[in-house]
Amino acid sequence: MKEILFVNACLRGKEKSRTWRLSQAFLEACRKRWPQVEIKERDLTACDLPILTGPLTEERDRLVVEAPEDPMFAPAREMAQADLVVIAAPYWDLTFPAALKVYLEWASTLGITFHYTEHGQEGLCRAEHVVYITTAGGPIGEQNFGFDYVGGLGRMLGIPQAHCLSAEGLDVWGNDPQAILEEAKAQAEKLAAAL
Repeated sequence: MKEILFVNACLRGKEKSRTWRLSQAFLEACRKRWPQVEIKERDLTACDLPILTGPLTEERDRLVVEAPEDPMFAPAREMAQADLVVIAAPYWDLTFPAALKVYLEWASTLGITFHYTEHGQEGLCRAEHVVYITTAGGPIGEQNFGFDYVGGLGRMLGIPQAHCLSAEGLDVWGNDPQAILEEAKAQAEKLAAAL
């Protein structure tokens, strides 16, 4: 393992985000497993990526051919070059914060993270795994649409395996949120060891 891309969509910030705390437990387990790994963080809490409108999409399609090193393609390049992709995002409105969707649209760039062949679409990313980390005040159950989206997009980009690490029910009366987070942190260590 050489490089982990950590996509930080913990918009409440490090001080308040339970998703952030869980993601750090997972990344620390990765550091123990691969001491030489480089972790590159894409901090979406301070991200100023624009929404991809029709005209901006046309400009992107033109520039990816004419100037593929343009800074606008940084999200796609970092996604394509990562050996492991870790996405941390709270469970918001059945998925994740909008900033993550904007980032993932920029990361999905024809010619950098996927292309077309005579057999159809083919992913160009080198990672084998994407790990999606989330926390929720209530239960997620079968409505883990953020993870479903990230896993599907990962497969489109050539990342065949997706894993979800979650801590749920943190705000349900009678639950012990600290105990739930500690159990999720234990699962984080197991997942890092299994990758």
